[in-house]
Amino acid sequence: MDEIREVIRAELGKPSTPWMDSDQAAAYLGATAGTLKNWRATGKGPKYHIVQDRLVRYHREDLDAFVRA
Repeated sequence: MDEIREVIRAELGKPSTPWMDSDQAAAYLGATAGTLKNWRATGKGPKYHIVQDRLVRYHREDLDAFVRA
């Protein structure tokens, strides 16, 4: 029963969409949202997307590619 609970907890903790905001992406990378902001300002870091002229979003595949690079 404990094994099932752990699997359920792990699945519930996963994002339901591959798109993440800065806080979620930072947690995924083990960084801070401030670090991601600095990377965006300096042209470093993972690929990001601007949605509706102001919302920053990261795709999980882009974050994984950044980690692998």
